[in-house]
Amino acid sequence: MQRHIDTQIQALRQEFITMGLEVKASLEKAIISLKEDDKQAAKEIIEHDEVINNHETHLEKKTAQIIALQSPVAGDLREIISILKASSDLERLADHAVSIAKNVLLLKEERRDDEIDMMIVKMGDNVLEMLASILKAYTEMDEKLAIKIAEMDAGNDGIFLDIRKRVMDLIKTNPKFASDGIDYLQIANHLERSGDYITNIAEWIVYTKKGKITELGRNDF
Repeated sequence: MQRHIDTQIQALRQEFITMGLEVKASLEKAIISLKEDDKQAAKEIIEHDEVINNHETHLEKKTAQIIALQSPVAGDLREIISILKASSDLERLADHAVSIAKNVLLLKEERRDDEIDMMIVKMGDNVLEMLASILKAYTEMDEKLAIKIAEMDAGNDGIFLDIRKRVMDLIKTNPKFASDGIDYLQIANHLERSGDYITNIAEWIVYTKKGKITELGRNDF
């Protein structure tokens, strides 16, 4: 007979995945708004953020209730804690999508740089692939896939450095580019931080499976 706590944890898993898909949709729209200079799409991302915040708030309440009323132990407790922590990482990912949208609203189309656009889109596509894969890894509790996803984050760090160099070079030759350069750097930074939060989720998957926190794919630069 299925335990009551199993049913409750399954409901938490399902809402976590639903939240993850909402975040993925926001991030996808943020990348599209950048590619196409779609100001309306950028505004929609900002307006939709409350839906994602509500998911996190609900997951916080439900995990607290289960811990208080069911007193879970061992693997059950690890998974509940992982969902609580990983949902916070998802919410921060959504915040970065909102921040990217706000920067897209500030960018002036006539002063955009094709090379930087190409690098940022490449970085964004990599982050989206990581996010889609981490949701799959979470659904299947696949720690090996989670570790591989964390290793992908090094590529984002490298692209970020290339973007920063390109921005600085352009500002040196054209000081008027400074404002747009800062917007580009902020977008790249939001994407780089998004990769870090996806790596955090990978670590929570490993924690659920092994019972210990393992630092994955960390690079300082």
